[in-house]
Amino acid sequence: MDILFTPTEAAALVYLPPKRVYKELEYKIIPPVSDTPRLSFVSLIYLRALKELNFEFSVNSRINLYQRLTEAIENHVTKLEIAKFFFLQLDGMTEELWKLVTQFYEWKANLVINADIMGGEAIFPNSRLSVRRIGGMLVKGESEVVIFEDYPYLSPQDLKFAAIYVKAYPVVGRPKKA
Repeated sequence: MDILFTPTEAAALVYLPPKRVYKELEYKIIPPVSDTPRLSFVSLIYLRALKELNFEFSVNSRINLYQRLTEAIENHVTKLEIAKFFFLQLDGMTEELWKLVTQFYEWKANLVINADIMGGEAIFPNSRLSVRRIGGMLVKGESEVVIFEDYPYLSPQDLKFAAIYVKAYPVVGRPKKA
């Protein structure tokens, strides 16, 4: 599992706000993998655990949790006790997250990015439909039913991953002038 993730990719893949991921990096709970902020798959598991726990821990408790989680994964432990009667099912979480990551990257590899089409914007194969357009519609609350009515050639997976894509790769800089 040598894939490294940017903080925004990690946030999108585990359904957390990017601010939360940057906070974990700022407080040095997640150790840096390189000079640029990159997160390992273990960091993704930790962030997913935080999302699932939905409970606020102190910085020291989060550092301890991250270290224990890392050790458990390195030693192939399937269940980690957080507190009495409170366990994390690591095998299920790891499997689910790895499946999501691999499916997302396989889906992303099929996108078309060509400077001559839609200004180099990522589009769905065999179309001129921007991934960012569909993902943006979903993030703004548009119903999947409406999107499928307008774009029947899209799959449920296209919608799921388009929403992740727009969060993982936000537009940076000033808007282009028309």
